[in-house]
Amino acid sequence: MDTKDWIMTISVIMGPILAVQAQKFLENFSEKRERRVRLFKTLMSTRAERLNRDHVQALNMIDIEFYGRMIPLIRTRYQTQKEQAVTHCWKNYNNHLGQRNTYESGEAWLKKCDDLFTDLLYAMAQSLNYDYDKVQLQRDCYRPEAHGTIENIQLNLLTGLESIVKGDRSLPMAVTSFPGVNNPDSESSLETPGSESKQPSNIAKPD
Repeated sequence: MDTKDWIMTISVIMGPILAVQAQKFLENFSEKRERRVRLFKTLMSTRAERLNRDHVQALNMIDIEFYGRMIPLIRTRYQTQKEQAVTHCWKNYNNHLGQRNTYESGEAWLKKCDDLFTDLLYAMAQSLNYDYDKVQLQRDCYRPEAHGTIENIQLNLLTGLESIVKGDRSLPMAVTSFPGVNNPDSESSLETPGSESKQPSNIAKPD
């Protein structure tokens, strides 16, 4: 067989294999993008209610979905610049969430939370080729006032209950009355049934 025949033989053998591998690569790429888009949509739809369970679960999936990929031969993690930007923003935001006690003002802490979360959404949007700016991501969301009120009530109740369970606070109690005290009806009810008060007898005894 000459060189031409060898080339034809290799092409016939390798052609279907390469086609299958290319198809798998495209499918994996498409599935990965769909998962990332779903994650981004969840965070966008719940960005006004960050105590939502779906919101928290989506945040915890960022490290997985934007992990990048492992290079098999050298076993090294490779991330694109956009993937690195997403995981870096998530790391900063997650770290700030645990620093509530270091801020004297709760408003300052919440303001920083908003800024870091907006940075995270912006990095994800850039990675997925969505054309959003930070102002749009931060302000263009609708949240009924009642939702915020309910979340604040729930948070206050849980915080107060935790303080009582830990012994940091006491449960206030007020006694308004005791049963049977200064209550004529209660005193009469304490007499045993059939009991009669003894009266002195004025009947003279026969001699």
